[in-house]
Amino acid sequence: MTKPADAFGRAVLDWVRGGTDPEILERDDGFIDAGAGPEVYLAPFDSWPAVERQAMRLARGPVVDVGCGAGRVALHLQGRGVDVTGIDVSAMAVRACRIRGLRQAERLSAAQLTPRLPEFQTVVLFGNNFGMFGDPAGTRRTLAAWAGAAGKGTRILAESMDPHRSPRPDRRSYHRRNRERGRMPGQVRLRIRYQDLATSWFDWLFVSRAEMARLVRGTGWHVTRFLGPKSGQLYVALLELDRDRGRTT
Repeated sequence: MTKPADAFGRAVLDWVRGGTDPEILERDDGFIDAGAGPEVYLAPFDSWPAVERQAMRLARGPVVDVGCGAGRVALHLQGRGVDVTGIDVSAMAVRACRIRGLRQAERLSAAQLTPRLPEFQTVVLFGNNFGMFGDPAGTRRTLAAWAGAAGKGTRILAESMDPHRSPRPDRRSYHRRNRERGRMPGQVRLRIRYQDLATSWFDWLFVSRAEMARLVRGTGWHVTRFLGPKSGQLYVALLELDRDRGRTT
């Protein structure tokens, strides 16, 4: 049995040093697919999806880039003169960010970020990172905690991919399996493999625009607008605090 390891962090660190091997995604039903590589995680701004480039106009500092990976978002903002901090649970990813020149990079989880939210005006969840909370309960719990800690005017740029728009038969059958098990269609259980390493199994949640709006309702946040074509899978939502939420800082 493979001992759980930080396969993602090792991949990111290798890519920064010139490696090209992609991450491998293994789903709990046995499906295996090649994931992203340096062409995505180290991509310059001009190569980002159009919706991410558009969403960057809404980022106002100080910014925290949650699940920063190799730091592409944080480094772009830093280059624009924005006060930005990149955080990731992977120590090797944080190290990769520092190698690339990110001045403020910390090993920190989403839960550990909560008491520090008053320091930031914008929380960035790119790379489909709205799904990092794993399941509906975890998503609502974390967002509610963030709403209780955030200062007035704090906003979240939350990216996800609509699972219902996928043309792939393997994903449609997986969604049916999820429904039969009482899970959301886009709730994926997977692990990341890289060379001879593999992470522990974890859940990741992909949601449609309507599903995101329902999930955030009652957490202290609401969706102000969606960015990206309605016909596309990838989108970014602007989440803002409800009128009666947010601490005066």
